[in-house]
Amino acid sequence: MFGKKVIIVEKHFVVGGLNSFFARKGRKFDVGLHAVTNFPSPSSGKASPLLRACRQLRIPFDSLNLYPQSTSRISFGNRDIRFNNDFDFFLSEIETIFPKEINNFQALLEKMDAFDAYSVDVPDLSTRAILNDIFSDPLLGEMLLCPTCYYGSAQENDIDFATFVMLFDAIFKQGLARPNLGIRALLDPLVKKIDELGVTRLMNSGVQKINSNHELATEIVMESGEIFTADQIISTCGVVETEELFNSKELNSTQTEEGKFSVIETISVFNGKPSDFGWDETIVFFNDSEKFRYEQPEGSIDLSSGVICLPENYQDPQNVDIEEARLRITNPANFSKWTSFKDEEYEQEKEKCESQMRDKALSYLPNGNIQKNDFLSATLMTDTFTPRTIKKYTHHANGALYGSPTKSRTGSTSLKNLYLAGTDQGYIGIVGAMLGGIAVANNRILRPT
Repeated sequence: MFGKKVIIVEKHFVVGGLNSFFARKGRKFDVGLHAVTNFPSPSSGKASPLLRACRQLRIPFDSLNLYPQSTSRISFGNRDIRFNNDFDFFLSEIETIFPKEINNFQALLEKMDAFDAYSVDVPDLSTRAILNDIFSDPLLGEMLLCPTCYYGSAQENDIDFATFVMLFDAIFKQGLARPNLGIRALLDPLVKKIDELGVTRLMNSGVQKINSNHELATEIVMESGEIFTADQIISTCGVVETEELFNSKELNSTQTEEGKFSVIETISVFNGKPSDFGWDETIVFFNDSEKFRYEQPEGSIDLSSGVICLPENYQDPQNVDIEEARLRITNPANFSKWTSFKDEEYEQEKEKCESQMRDKALSYLPNGNIQKNDFLSATLMTDTFTPRTIKKYTHHANGALYGSPTKSRTGSTSLKNLYLAGTDQGYIGIVGAMLGGIAVANNRILRPT
């Protein structure tokens, strides 16, 4: 948009990275999209991060065809907190379920309002410690950790407070929505825009290494052997993965920590609508005990917590007449275990986990256990991806869902003209990824310091 000549090199043959799509048996599936967060609420107005991203990218917001969630739920044993895109409803739920904590909850809101989560100098604080200090009943803090960790924490069993503030605002104060065409509704206009602007886009083109003179990146060498030079480079493949490409290992940061948290997700396509089974919720975040565990399990999977998503329960008018719907289930998984299986063992373990994940998810859905056989009869197909799949298509170390716990909020690396954008810059989710890229382009490319 500002006269720079740009080349985009993409290792995969489709766009999107961790928020892409794939096809199976004539159906298209979203990879990462459960929800687009930051759905503009009446109170956010033009301050909505999503509206801001659309304005800066010059993409009409209405063209995304976003539809809000119905109602979602955080479920810990016999305690449930429901929420939708009306923050007052969420406040009423907190007051009803945790009446003795309402003043403490208001204190948390004030603390978050006073905290500049988007500052590049933001301190690294433990959210779990802060919540334990604020609430007299630790269960409320554990329940708030669950959706925020699942939607953006690179740390195990915690989330840094800046990310928590961003995600709390994005999920609860603003809200969740979904385009009627899934992630393609966001990817297609982005691709169209860069094509219109004359960007050279190279797909299925992996980078072999980044050469440098120890201060500046001088060229990138492609896996094909082709070489490109540029005054500046933005990398969105992750900090660890970017450092692996440096020709000089002296440039690698000894402070960079590899992410460990990865997931397995199974998607079942079934005949009919979710309402046929009495399921009217959009997303359910669940945990079996009062202590939320968010870590790499010792075995291949951890069934004690997870996320259930029913995409057809977003308020899209087209969902009224659908003939089939999807049940998406996500659980923590162990990368080393999944990559150690031989092919036959791998398929057997996937099949076993699919069954266990489905049974656990049904236990958190109304009458799910009673309707198990009916649901199995209605199921048309199931597809599952594992940490091994994430590694294959994104090259993320350990199949880590949210990259490294070590973030570079300024986008800086050990090379003066190479910058990070995306998750390892500290911007979370689809909207965060776009805003992070915009921030790097504005502050480091167009207005270099």
